[in-house]
Amino acid sequence: QKGTLSREPLAITYAYGEDETTPDTWHFFEQYVGREGFEAHTQTPHFAAWEAFAASDPFSAPPEVKFFVEDSASTVCSGAAAVRAVLAAGDWTKLFCLDVEMAVKPEAREGFLEALRADQSGALSSEPLAVSYLFGEDNERPNVFHMFEAYSGGREGFAQHAKTPHYAKWAEFKGTEPFAAPAKVGYYVVDLDGHQERLQTG
Repeated sequence: QKGTLSREPLAITYAYGEDETTPDTWHFFEQYVGREGFEAHTQTPHFAAWEAFAASDPFSAPPEVKFFVEDSASTVCSGAAAVRAVLAAGDWTKLFCLDVEMAVKPEAREGFLEALRADQSGALSSEPLAVSYLFGEDNERPNVFHMFEAYSGGREGFAQHAKTPHYAKWAEFKGTEPFAAPAKVGYYVVDLDGHQERLQTG
């Protein structure tokens, strides 16, 4: 994390944390400028060190790695700027995150995108505790979407989001049974010390 955020100009976000309900299960979220940003990351010494660790058989199950391109480039930029603002305020130990995977029925795709974009827009434009809200379609599986949300101030930030009118509309859409399988949701508080270093040296 620290090597990525302090030495890679194309690295935007690198966050990780332990699942809130499942001990020893960890979530990672990484953001890069274009696929070339990630490819550059894989050529670094710190990535090589991580690969050497991963080859030492430390996992109880194979890690799940998912790639997606964000639905809106503007939210990538605003999300990165918002993360930096939270860090500047010294709140990096209380960033509460959601890692979500949703498989959408083909016939519900357009309604899903409209409803999720509206919730995203509402969160980023009107919620002071909403730091980042990104989503995009899986690079290999059509109609499978990944979402990353981050709220400052711990779980309370997400609790406030769940009380908003735009979230109520998103919840109403979810009630129409648009998903081909149950959503997979992970909650975690992220360790962002690497982001703090990037802020201080960048």
